[in-house]
Amino acid sequence: MMDEHDHQIDRWIRAVLVWGMILSVTVMVLGLLMYAASPTGHQEVPLSLPEIVSGIAQGNPIAVIDLGILLLIATPLTRVLTALAVFIADRDRRFVAVSLLVLAVIALAVVTG
Repeated sequence: MMDEHDHQIDRWIRAVLVWGMILSVTVMVLGLLMYAASPTGHQEVPLSLPEIVSGIAQGNPIAVIDLGILLLIATPLTRVLTALAVFIADRDRRFVAVSLLVLAVIALAVVTG
């Protein structure tokens, strides 16, 4: 049975997931509205952060949509980081180790493509 502390952890993680989804969907919808309102076609923007930032600065709606996609991808990663912070604060070494392992696997996947 879950105690109050476990419920607090679940609330934090839920908040991270919900707000990450809301933020990413909002950014993507904004990009879609910009795309629908623009009279000219726009070129695709590679999914690298500097190129997305440059595209947004130029008013490219595809870059805004790409940013929303990156935010959506980052949401589960933020969930793992939030859980890691909670486990570190609780001094729960076992779950700190598991969270670090998950982060290492994600980092390896990003590095190796």
